[in-house]
Amino acid sequence: MRGTVKKRGTWSYIVDIGKDPITGKRRQKTKSGFPRQKDAEAALRKLINELAEDRFVEPSKDSFSSYMEFWFTSHYQKRIKETTASSRKYLMDKHLIRENPFANKPLSKITTEDIDAFYNLKLDEEYSTSTIRKLHQLLNQAFGQAVKWKKISFNPVINADPPSVKKEEMKIWSFDEIDSFLNQCKGERHYLTFLIAIYTGMRKGELLGLKWSDIDFEKKVIRIQRSLSHIPNKGYQLSTLKTKKSKRQVPIQDFLIKALKALKERQETQRKRLGEHYQDQNLVICTEIGTFQDPRNVLRVMKRISEAANVTPIRFHDIRHTHASVLISEGVDIVKVQTRLGHSKPSITLEHYAHMMPNQDDEVADIFHNALQKSR
Repeated sequence: MRGTVKKRGTWSYIVDIGKDPITGKRRQKTKSGFPRQKDAEAALRKLINELAEDRFVEPSKDSFSSYMEFWFTSHYQKRIKETTASSRKYLMDKHLIRENPFANKPLSKITTEDIDAFYNLKLDEEYSTSTIRKLHQLLNQAFGQAVKWKKISFNPVINADPPSVKKEEMKIWSFDEIDSFLNQCKGERHYLTFLIAIYTGMRKGELLGLKWSDIDFEKKVIRIQRSLSHIPNKGYQLSTLKTKKSKRQVPIQDFLIKALKALKERQETQRKRLGEHYQDQNLVICTEIGTFQDPRNVLRVMKRISEAANVTPIRFHDIRHTHASVLISEGVDIVKVQTRLGHSKPSITLEHYAHMMPNQDDEVADIFHNALQKSR
């Protein structure tokens, strides 16, 4: 690799620094202002050595916002689920571009101090620590890729200090509250929606994406294979599950099998009554014409029934927590609970529910003591 030194008033050098890793176009580096020829030659040799050792970085002149948009569309969104991409795009547009003090600052000029100040700003604006951690992850991935593309020499997010996620206190129903809610719910269109949720611990999207072909009435299992998700500008669509472990089989009881068969018969009657106006999508939980059930309607019904039943107001996801807490309090092995809930690994289940596990310290002490007694 060779460069050229020339005199144009002062001395300068020009050298080919290779192709742009993104566009593939040839790039050159020029620097002038050297008072002597040997100064320009020394600077050129240093640059050539950096190029030979792959240490040279040409600081990007792109603004942060323009880089983020390019990175997101050309790289990031192609590697994640469509539903995840839509939520991350919203976070990026709102927080990292429209409401960001360094949005128009050159990418190469952004410092760790800028990043920390941004996190503090979001805390002052009372955004949740969970949201800020998601923004931190986006920034870290974006700047990390900028380093790989040699747009910057260092990722400033590495040394940044995002806030720890503050976990909301888990709310669950007691046995009496479960009974009160279900009794109040009887006769409602969504009675079976809540019954399945309480007895299986399925996520809301998994439940609303459930098809009749997923239910094996003979083996008495529900096969969870997809989820209903909302995609901006596209509406509700069926999507793949969060993780491989989310795809699972959940055994169910005879009474639930009987209730499901009764629902299937009612849907068949409705389909025949409406004829061509019924849009059959083979969904277990659907509207009266067979289409996707809007999750917001389910939440409105849940709120109304909860108030009428005078039970603790909880989120739909807390029904899942209630299911898990009952299993754990009854001594069900944590791995079996993990499998039923579809967590990717037991440690996640433990992280959520360890405080609910029965205290067996006394039993452990006895086991240790008895073991030593036997050895003597």
